[in-house]
Amino acid sequence: MISTRISPIALAVSSAIVLTACGGGGGGGSSSTTANPTSVTVTPSLGKFTTGCAVEIRKGDQTGELLSSKTINENGTVTVTVTGYSGPIIAQVKGSDSCTYYDEGRRVYQPFGIGQTLSAVVPEVRTELSINVLTNLAAARVLNGDKLATGKTETEINRENTTVQQMFQVGDMFSAPTLIGSPDDKFDNTEAGKLAAKLAALAELAKNKGGIAAFSKALADDLKDDGNLNTVAIDAAQLRTALQTAVDNYAKPADKPALDTLDDDTELKTTIDQVKDQVDRIAAAGTALQQAKQIFADLRTSIMSVSNDAGTGSLDKQNAQLQQDFQHGADIGQTISSLSLMVEASQELFLGGATTVGDGFNKDGFCEKISDTQAQCWFYSSELSREYLVTLTVTGANTVQWTVTEDNDPSHGYAPRILSGLTGTLSLSGSTTMLSGNFYPMTGDAEKTSVALSFTYSGSKGAQVWGGSGTLNSLKADGSSTLKFEATEVAINEVQKTAKFVAVLTSPNHRFNGTLEFSGENRSKDGQSSPKNGKLVGSFTNTATNFKLLEGTLTAALDWSNVDFTQEQSATNFESVGFGFKGTAYKEANVVGVGVDIAVSNPSYVQRTATLSFTGTNGLQITGTGTETRTAEGKTPSTWTLANSNGITATYDNGTKSGKVLKADGSTLGTISNQRVTFIDGTFESLI
Repeated sequence: MISTRISPIALAVSSAIVLTACGGGGGGGSSSTTANPTSVTVTPSLGKFTTGCAVEIRKGDQTGELLSSKTINENGTVTVTVTGYSGPIIAQVKGSDSCTYYDEGRRVYQPFGIGQTLSAVVPEVRTELSINVLTNLAAARVLNGDKLATGKTETEINRENTTVQQMFQVGDMFSAPTLIGSPDDKFDNTEAGKLAAKLAALAELAKNKGGIAAFSKALADDLKDDGNLNTVAIDAAQLRTALQTAVDNYAKPADKPALDTLDDDTELKTTIDQVKDQVDRIAAAGTALQQAKQIFADLRTSIMSVSNDAGTGSLDKQNAQLQQDFQHGADIGQTISSLSLMVEASQELFLGGATTVGDGFNKDGFCEKISDTQAQCWFYSSELSREYLVTLTVTGANTVQWTVTEDNDPSHGYAPRILSGLTGTLSLSGSTTMLSGNFYPMTGDAEKTSVALSFTYSGSKGAQVWGGSGTLNSLKADGSSTLKFEATEVAINEVQKTAKFVAVLTSPNHRFNGTLEFSGENRSKDGQSSPKNGKLVGSFTNTATNFKLLEGTLTAALDWSNVDFTQEQSATNFESVGFGFKGTAYKEANVVGVGVDIAVSNPSYVQRTATLSFTGTNGLQITGTGTETRTAEGKTPSTWTLANSNGITATYDNGTKSGKVLKADGSTLGTISNQRVTFIDGTFESLI
């Protein structure tokens, strides 16, 4: 029988553990440069607008030709179709006698009358577009009424938009904010929520300055004149205070602790000259900056929602729960090995001429004939650090009774402990053996393993072939299961050095359903044996929620040729281990999964390396490498490099908790600190 040192549950756990090394990122622009019909969803906000208001979309040129117009719906948004045009566009909310908006500072609806306008100008048709105080501020510097001012181009549009975003520390003021239409509406700790918080802060500043609509026009007129906000006097301290008030008024309770820190990262520049150099750097970065933001926003919402450094990903949580399930150890592989050795011993000791069967005491197991009707077996569980004494007794022509009589384990100082009730029967019929009864427990917190197996067995020692099916169920004293193994196929061939299990493996909170295969054999310098290669194909599910966490293929490879386990492992005495996972990981039920392809190995005693690729839920493709090096103090800092197909790379040193995001030419697009990426435009992306 091949010793299955790598148990099925260990392999399943390893897939979750391997994924914790992933790292993060990517979000997404929402622009379209096609001349085909494009659906544009516009979200105006001075607070939520009502259905008496209309939105117009015009060509962003000196004609200002109307492309589409539509009334705002009850959700406070409007969706229009732009056909046959792909250049700059002007989006405007036009006031009317029946148009009102919710003023977040005054906390009442206010009129937005005839002649009032709120604008946004973007250099291309976007599928999503917001119109708000900040977009209106930038638009004022490129518009002449309803058309683009003479001499203004896409370059100027981009520059003015970037300038306002830098002055007010906003990442994308054209993304849709969470709309606030009543005191009961709330925003959360998302990009939509953060933008809504900053817009609500401006409404808070405006409540004693004529309201947000009048304040928006005054800001635009002020900046348009000389590039300075000097007539409408506001400063960073006022904005931070107003931002905290907005968070107090409108943040969801669960998100308020995170949003309470938003004002700490908020600055205000009141002149365009103060942000000129930064705007120049952003312009030089071109589309690469947006791509970098796309990478990390998508990584946060897909890959890092599965696993991240803070341990808040779906697999992180499930792995922690699984570790809790088996905090006292689990050893299904050795249990199967011990039962198989008992079958072999019953054949060889009572029906054959052998006096001993097994690899020797303190190895996989050892059975010794005492008389024509009795034998003793010793089994050692390396995962549970326990030794068991089992007595085999012939009770009939074709039956053998087993009795687990004592064990030794650390909980009682390895002093022998007498056991009772762990008995069962081997029924022999030709080449088939049926096992039924109670055996020693597969997990450290159980009392017994209920056994109901059927084996076929043939061949001599070292050339045996096994086949079978059945159930092993590790039970506590109250009858609850700690680990259940239900096999529809077990096939083991000692000549070919292969083992196959088609089974369902169930823990208190998880279930694996699939096929586990082993092939080849390792022999360490001190004579211990193990499968050389393992492959696990199937799915891993949380049984409480029926949430499928993983599906795919997990592979493992061991090389023990250079290790003596009786000696301390070192640079010249260590086992080589390789793991790989290719498949899909899920962050929650009924959500598109993340494609994962990871390979991990240890080329030396102190180093572990990984290659990886991910396909995010938005189609993002990331490749990378990682290296973990053990220090003399026993620490294991790691370095990671991730890249997309356009040459944008991210490097991260886990030891210093720092890294950089680089453009293909080596210029910096952002810096990475613990759990955050900060880009050169002052915006940031969470890594949790």
